[in-house]
Amino acid sequence: MRRLPSAVPHHSGQAGLPNIVEELLVDVTADGFTLYCCGPKSAPNALVAAYEWEQYVDLLTIRDFDRVTTARVPAHGRVDVFAPEVVVWAYEGPPQQALRALLDLVHPAHPDAPTAEYPAPAGLHVPRAQQRPMTIRPPSPGRAVVRADRLITAMSGDHVVSVGMAVGMPDPGWSPVE
Repeated sequence: MRRLPSAVPHHSGQAGLPNIVEELLVDVTADGFTLYCCGPKSAPNALVAAYEWEQYVDLLTIRDFDRVTTARVPAHGRVDVFAPEVVVWAYEGPPQQALRALLDLVHPAHPDAPTAEYPAPAGLHVPRAQQRPMTIRPPSPGRAVVRADRLITAMSGDHVVSVGMAVGMPDPGWSPVE
């Protein structure tokens, strides 16, 4: 992945992501996303983060630090988080805005949640050849439902909303690595 041209030096003297972008990435991790580091850890080809709902998967795909793609993908059976075909919501843009848009995306049961499907943007596709080697980091058991809990709390209104449980980790029988 390329570093931002405007990357700021860190205390180690190396260029890196702006602090606000690093903080937002930490927020995504703290929200209970499973992380997939595609390629060597020292120079990954892509970083993918996925949060599984009962009927959707929220995705973050970073292939280039200049442009980040986030999306909500309908879960019609198994979802290939490296090549989804359709989305109900997507945002592609500078890292700070894209990460903030994903974190601010409403709960799938919210009345304003997107539901209309359309073709997934190309920025979500990570070619199979660039996925290996892969490091997978699921959320800790306590973090797996943080996003669902946070977004349920954020839903407004006095009426009771029926909400499906979030799943923090992929189905045990599912493996993105073949």
